[in-house]
Amino acid sequence: MSAKEKQKISKILVIIIAITLLIIAIYIKFISNKEIYATNETRMKANNIQISKAPSINLEEIIQKNTKQLNSKEEIYEKQEELEYITKYRNNNDLYVGNTQVFQEGKNGVQTITMKRTYDNDGNIISEEQVSCVVTKSSINKIIDIGTKIYVEPEKTKYESNSTNLSFDIALNRPSGLSREQFKKALTDSKDVNKIFQDNYEYFYYIEEQYNINGMFVAALGIHESAWGTSKLAKNKYNLFGYGAYDSNPYNGAYSFSSYSESIDLIARVLVKYYINPSGTSIYDGQVASGKYYNGNTISGVNKKYATDKNWGNGVYKHMQYLYEKISK
Repeated sequence: MSAKEKQKISKILVIIIAITLLIIAIYIKFISNKEIYATNETRMKANNIQISKAPSINLEEIIQKNTKQLNSKEEIYEKQEELEYITKYRNNNDLYVGNTQVFQEGKNGVQTITMKRTYDNDGNIISEEQVSCVVTKSSINKIIDIGTKIYVEPEKTKYESNSTNLSFDIALNRPSGLSREQFKKALTDSKDVNKIFQDNYEYFYYIEEQYNINGMFVAALGIHESAWGTSKLAKNKYNLFGYGAYDSNPYNGAYSFSSYSESIDLIARVLVKYYINPSGTSIYDGQVASGKYYNGNTISGVNKKYATDKNWGNGVYKHMQYLYEKISK
């Protein structure tokens, strides 16, 4: 007899034993309840109390239900996903303040995720969960030097509140053109009770130079997703954007970072690579955009794939308006 046949017979025996034990348990419970009912019936008759019949038990229905659960099938499968690299920033006194320089390019790795899917007898999926995640190819961190050498920064053209620079259809795959000091002014706010955006304003400015993206949009996105840095993910995982927080297990699934600069840099690269540029567009590090979730380079375009909430784009845009208005004051 083959191992497969033995396994099949063992499974059948387990099912038979389980059903038998279930029937015995139900029968004992039924007899016990019947004796109690008979005793109570005698007492109630003696006291002229109306007696109602006990509800009947459908043994066949119970057995079928438990047999269906015992016969559920499991499928184990693997999938590979790209493991985005992390960007590290470090100070360099040979560079002037406001300037950056790439010291080491980053490279993505690969992670193998093992999933378990459970089906019922009809082939319907009962549950699906992640069993393990193994890094099969490590990513290489990107290292960017930040200038700390002091100089008098020339002022850029001041943003005017009535300018056409900002609208709901603003192109997100272009820098805002705002200065480092303007980013600082916009992100210094009393709503930022933990001073997260105030202390990290320069990284929203740096991503414009590195990845050709509107840094003020990324800041507004972080404010919207983290409620000005007060969310659990923001405080415990340095994750301002809920990155990796899928609906099935949002907190545990979300990425953990060692600094806010890492989460700012990563979300900028993800947006540039997948959301705001069509497939084949030349982007950072000599790469081209995947365009996997591209529906236009505007807030409404990003909304279609980035968030299930149809009003998400309106919420992010209101934060952008608020930040731009602060600059013009």
